[in-house]
Amino acid sequence: MATIPAGGTLPPMPQDRTVRPRPFVARNGRLLFVWALLIAIISAYILVVPQFRPREQRTLINSGLTLATASLGQTLVVLTGGIDLSLGPMVSLTNSIASATTEKESPNTSMVKAAAAALGAGALGGLINGVLVAYGRLQPIIVTLATGSIWTGIALYIRPSPGGFIPLDFSNLLAGTAFAEPVPLPLGLTWNYPLPKAAFVVGGLVLFWVLFRRSRLATRIYAVGSSEGAAYLSGVNVQRAKLAAYTLAGLAAGCAGLVNSAQTATGNALSGTIFTLNSIAAVVLGGAALAGGAGSYLGTLAGAYVIAIIPSVLQFYGVSSFYKDLVQGSILLFAVALGAFGLLRIRNRMDRL
Repeated sequence: MATIPAGGTLPPMPQDRTVRPRPFVARNGRLLFVWALLIAIISAYILVVPQFRPREQRTLINSGLTLATASLGQTLVVLTGGIDLSLGPMVSLTNSIASATTEKESPNTSMVKAAAAALGAGALGGLINGVLVAYGRLQPIIVTLATGSIWTGIALYIRPSPGGFIPLDFSNLLAGTAFAEPVPLPLGLTWNYPLPKAAFVVGGLVLFWVLFRRSRLATRIYAVGSSEGAAYLSGVNVQRAKLAAYTLAGLAAGCAGLVNSAQTATGNALSGTIFTLNSIAAVVLGGAALAGGAGSYLGTLAGAYVIAIIPSVLQFYGVSSFYKDLVQGSILLFAVALGAFGLLRIRNRMDRL
């Protein structure tokens, strides 16, 4: 029995300070929302397309593959609280390098060299951005805007006019069809359904993100984006985390340039310009916070395909080309605004502490 003190009042009862986890929908609202939006758009596409056969499926998944690859790099940069406006020009530069390096006399050997050169150029460009932002303490938007102009200039020097050569085998490797012929399986079964090879590339991107998300580097990148000062006081090397994020972003842009090369089978110094703003839109639509510290590539992936598929859906529904940009922009703006309310709102992780 509790003893009543001299003042005549009982001491305050201890409060329950148990922290209850937030509901799954509340924690993943924006991610669920963008995937539901993608499913709705794909459903609308299937309803209006005359026949949704393997050829149409391959076209559909190929349409957003380059943007999905480039958006992986943009996601990493945005998580640190930065932005990369040089990503699109780097896609153009690596595409130009690949188309200028390959040779018709030795297509396979030269394509390996071209791929290595493109990936090296992408990583080097990202490293330069990271050094200027992390160690030079310059604003990311200014740095990447300037380096983007430099990448565009170099791309135009390498490829003044569209052209070049991309081996057919490389195009089939990334943009072709797998299991075109029946494949025998155990127990006397046979796999007789062709699959787009782009689906395996998307699967590789998702696998990379799942493994990366469990790494210490990912934790440090999220911490830097949530609060750079708190991350520093916690022992995180802020400069190295930013440098790694921008370098990986450049490498992702190099991969996107190779994917673009495989899909177009040619080189164009301006082919990647569209991916700069679209990658940012995909990241935002996927639920990431531009302030940093919140977001996931799984949402960005769905956002990239939403942006890539909408033009095809509008075309099949007979929307005039004069109004496609207006309708597409309105849909994206409405989707982002709708996702910002209620349970679909994502806050900076440090705001919950």
